[in-house]
Amino acid sequence: MLNYSRLREMQRSEMASSELCTVEEGFYAELKEFLEAKRTEAVSSSNLLVIKEYENLRKIAKAIVGKRTEKVVLLALRGRKEASGMTREEAHFLSKIAGIIEENDAEMAVLFEEGEGNGKKDNIKRVKFIKDMDPYKGLDEKVYGPFRTGEIAQLPLDEAQWLLKEKIAELLA
Repeated sequence: MLNYSRLREMQRSEMASSELCTVEEGFYAELKEFLEAKRTEAVSSSNLLVIKEYENLRKIAKAIVGKRTEKVVLLALRGRKEASGMTREEAHFLSKIAGIIEENDAEMAVLFEEGEGNGKKDNIKRVKFIKDMDPYKGLDEKVYGPFRTGEIAQLPLDEAQWLLKEKIAELLA
């Protein structure tokens, strides 16, 4: 049974833990019913304490729901499909978010594949080294080199542009 002190304890638990705290199945329905009863009581009352209690209960409930929602979103971002302590509503929410994230990841992967595949020839340049070059880490975190004077190499556009600008290599047709 929900009451003010039970909700405050739930709020403290949710805020203190990175994991979802276990709640009873039907928690959200019970919370809604509890808040509606307190709202009705506050609306029909002229007692400021009753009104203030309802306002505080709403803030506490929003904090609990917000924190639990945040935790479910983080689970989805980490690729988790389930977790202990989840309600049916949260499991459904996690499933929907995980699907959206997977769909987005697939779209982004296609973007990168197309960018690399369709423009691959445009993004690779043939250069001839006019100076010796020690190994170095490129913008893509790959190690290039060493290269010796007169050596010809095919390099990504960014690397080739840098070498041309520094007059370490010249562009071949």
